[in-house]
Amino acid sequence: MLEIINDLFNNLKENKFVQNFIKELSNYLEKNNISNENKEVPIIDDILSKNNYTTGNKNSIRFYLKEVISNYAKNDVIYFVKDAKNEDTYTVLKAEDKKIDEIEINKRDMPREVKINDVLKVNDNNYKIDEIATKDLQEDIIKMAEEILYKQNINLNKHRKEGHLYMVTEEQGDNRFLWDLTDKPKTEFEEVDIPKDLLNIATEGMVLRYINGKYEYYSDDGFERAEKT
Repeated sequence: MLEIINDLFNNLKENKFVQNFIKELSNYLEKNNISNENKEVPIIDDILSKNNYTTGNKNSIRFYLKEVISNYAKNDVIYFVKDAKNEDTYTVLKAEDKKIDEIEINKRDMPREVKINDVLKVNDNNYKIDEIATKDLQEDIIKMAEEILYKQNINLNKHRKEGHLYMVTEEQGDNRFLWDLTDKPKTEFEEVDIPKDLLNIATEGMVLRYINGKYEYYSDDGFERAEKT
């Protein structure tokens, strides 16, 4: 029985049809990203997931997206594929005459290869992907977000002072609002770079110390210290 199984296996290995099938299947899986490693993600969500932003700056990035698209369009009419509303419909930002309208377009009316973050234009009453505009606009959006992040980091670095004590006053997701107990008058700001090992315990009233370029636990008597300042 074992010899029969081995012979069958060897015959399958040598069968060109099977080899070609396996090769084509492998190519298909790679091309269609079955692993979901390259799943479509709106560019703003992708940017925010890879960086730490204050609540205000997150809102600013989402707000300025439309301005960037409008400025890029100028006197043209473009359609930026913002997100997928559902399996059949895309949410699209239409830029025309310096105005932005959020519309919905059924996927059957769009190019088959369209993806989130693509730029479309209308030619001969059909939507066409503009690859150059897609690349340029995505770069403009990333640049806008980078400028906001750059300004944010400059501002936060002004608040991060070696040896200072900071009381947690509010929790905001992975961010914490901190009150500089060392400085006078009172200085409060939203910090985006709290070590992960502190997030679960950095609750209101905890005192952190900024030392060697990062925050560390100091004490739990923040409210008592605040009353003395």
